[in-house]
Amino acid sequence: MRRADGPAAYAVVAVNLLLCPALLTMMTGGALGFEATTREEELAAQALGARIFGCWLVGGLVVFSALGMARSLVGHLATLLLTPAVLLSVLFLL
Repeated sequence: MRRADGPAAYAVVAVNLLLCPALLTMMTGGALGFEATTREEELAAQALGARIFGCWLVGGLVVFSALGMARSLVGHLATLLLTPAVLLSVLFLL
C-alpha cells in the first residue's frame, strides 16, 4: 500500500476538491437542484452536509492511518481543512 501512496494522494486531493464545494453549497442552502424554502429544510441540509463532511474527514483519517499512507493522510487533511476556509473567504470577500 505504501507504494501506491503517491498516486493515491493525488486522487484523494482531487476528490476532496470536488466534494468540498458541493458540501459547502449544500450547507449554505443552495445544493444542486435543491433550494431550501423553509427554515427546517435549510437546517436539515446544513446538518446533513456537516454529517457527511465529518464522516468523510474521520473516515479518511482512519483509513489512511491504518494503511500507513502518510501522503494521502496529509493531502486529505490539507484539502478538507483548507478548501472550506478558502471558499468561505472568497464568498465573504465578494
